[in-house]
Amino acid sequence: MAGMHREFKPDKIIHEPVRLQIMTYLAAGTKRTCSFSELQEKLGLSSGNLSVQLRRLEEAGYISVTKKFKNRRPLTSVSLTPGGMEALQEYIAGLENIVRRFKDDFPRDGPEPGR
Repeated sequence: MAGMHREFKPDKIIHEPVRLQIMTYLAAGTKRTCSFSELQEKLGLSSGNLSVQLRRLEEAGYISVTKKFKNRRPLTSVSLTPGGMEALQEYIAGLENIVRRFKDDFPRDGPEPGR
């Protein structure tokens, strides 16, 4: 287990569950952009919690937040930056490497994980 920590150091910004959900949701979209209200609804977050998490991601350069008005109403959109996409891909690749490395440690005829 100690070797795993030396090889894969998860990005602490992405590793936090809510931020990981935000980045994954944005990465899954074809435009990698959505509104604040869509994120809030889809992820089931309070506006305060979402705002705090978005600020952390924005400070890291992983997302950009754009505020404008549409029909005199504020509209906030959130976009995954190229650097954010790259960081997420590196994070996922690190997790996949851990799974591959330990996959042979599990019995082939045993129960499936989670059962």
